[in-house]
Order: sequence, then C-alpha cells, then structure tokens
Amino acid sequence: MQTSFWDYEDKVVYSKEKANKVVLHEGVHARTTLWCLLPGQQIHSHVHAGDHVWVVLEGDGSFLSETESRNVTSGTILHAPAGEPHGIENHGDSGLVFVSISAG
Repeated sequence: MQTSFWDYEDKVVYSKEKANKVVLHEGVHARTTLWCLLPGQQIHSHVHAGDHVWVVLEGDGSFLSETESRNVTSGTILHAPAGEPHGIENHGDSGLVFVSISAG
C-alpha cells in the first residue's frame, strides 16, 4: 500500500439533507473520513468499538458527549476513546469541516 496525500479543501462537499461523510481511506487498521456539516447540522452522539481522533479544520461547533457539550473550533484536536459516546453539532454561521481518524 502507498502513502496517500490529500488537499482537504478539494474534498469538501456539503449536503443540504445531512452531515456529509467523504471517505478518504479505509484500511484494515484505520479509516480516515472528512466530515462536512452545514450550519445547524449534527452527528448525534453515538458509540464505536474503536478510538476516534477528530481534527477540526474549519468552523465552530459543539462536541457532544453523554454528559457534556464543549466548544470546538478550527485547530481543535480531540480523542474519543472506544466505547465513549461522541457527536458534534455545527452551531456556527459557516461550514464545519473535520477529519475523523478511527481505529478498527
């Protein structure tokens, strides 16, 4: 397998219906996804068997867990451990774009 490179701005695609998932790579050990959310869109809190790392590239939003909501902005990096509820909501005036790297 070869190393992959992307310019994320070339991959940003929004959907008026729901948060849009752009799969960049799926492998045996990890998946890399670009998420694109318009204002008001969200990914409801959910749980996975593997860890997730999110890197916010553009916009403002709220990270949603089972017990709290925390603001995230461009440059925020977060780790959601396996089995822990996590979600996100775009509460800003422009698009929210983040990379999700998930294990397993």
